[in-house]
Amino acid sequence: MWLRKSRIDNAADQVAATTTPDNSALDASSERSRIAETLLASAARLLKARNELEIIKGVCEALCSVSSHIRLAWTWFGPATTDTIRPQVYAGAASDYAAHMTIERNLITELGPAFRTLQGEAAEAFKISAWSVFGPWREIARTHGVHSVLAVPLHSAHTGMAGIFVIYADREDYFEQVGEGLFTALGALFSSVLSASAERTVLEQVVNHDALTGLLNRRALPIVERRVARQSLFDPKSFVLVIDLDHFKSINDTYGHAAGDEVLRHAASVMRKLLRRDDDLMRWGGEEFLVCLANTSQEDALKVAEKLRQGIASLRDPVPVTASIGVAEVMPQRALADAIHIAEQALFDAKEAGRNQVCMRA
Repeated sequence: MWLRKSRIDNAADQVAATTTPDNSALDASSERSRIAETLLASAARLLKARNELEIIKGVCEALCSVSSHIRLAWTWFGPATTDTIRPQVYAGAASDYAAHMTIERNLITELGPAFRTLQGEAAEAFKISAWSVFGPWREIARTHGVHSVLAVPLHSAHTGMAGIFVIYADREDYFEQVGEGLFTALGALFSSVLSASAERTVLEQVVNHDALTGLLNRRALPIVERRVARQSLFDPKSFVLVIDLDHFKSINDTYGHAAGDEVLRHAASVMRKLLRRDDDLMRWGGEEFLVCLANTSQEDALKVAEKLRQGIASLRDPVPVTASIGVAEVMPQRALADAIHIAEQALFDAKEAGRNQVCMRA
């Protein structure tokens, strides 16, 4: 009986250790100083990060490493009208909680701190426990001893973008004691970093995409080349297709440039639907398109080319159109530009042979 009682008592002590907040004295001034000094000391290293999300992750990791009370820090940034929030960057002992977190917008969650903060409400600290109404809060309180959460809004100068920075602590009074100022200052830093990233993404979208069809354009070739090179590490078989709409000049001359634009848009749309999501489709110039097929056998590349030819030939609106297609393999010792040149020669073979067909050159 004594042994059984001891096991029960031990189990109860373990539960109490994870669910009862640590209300022992906290040296708030020392805590603030340690956090500030750690972030400043890591600033130079963080600025060398390769992208914005690495910077944010580095800050979150530094924050969690310097304070034993901070169990988790995560951020999300994107369209303010999003229906789903999933942590994009997270760090801390409770990272497994963030890794599986999804907050869907509904009548209940819109009243919760995540979506209220996303809409721009001021930073808000709130308490949670093993008896909270919201199930995930009960989970993190029980498994990681979290009892206080601070949600900080991330603002953006870029229209329609917003975000949230969330910190979880193991004390009910943590943010009252340490103060919210340091964390809201980090929120301002994250806002600037992520806003710059969003603006650059929009500029890259404009520069690297064709305004008429929405496809990648010729300027995006280095991006595609790097992607093909990465994919070739796993499977070296890749192919490139050069596609030319037959007699396109006569379409413009006979039906007008507006009709020609519609033909280009419809051709781009039908090809995008016929390709895999990871296949690169580009408007190469004028009435020419380029397709890169990574991890593809020669047999499959020719099947895809024929499928694209048939798809374009099925178009009837605004006018019927056909396409000639040249195919070439992107070999490990051959640059993508060289493979494109060979595919263009194969395209010339298809034109010479009467158009509306697929030809390949080795």
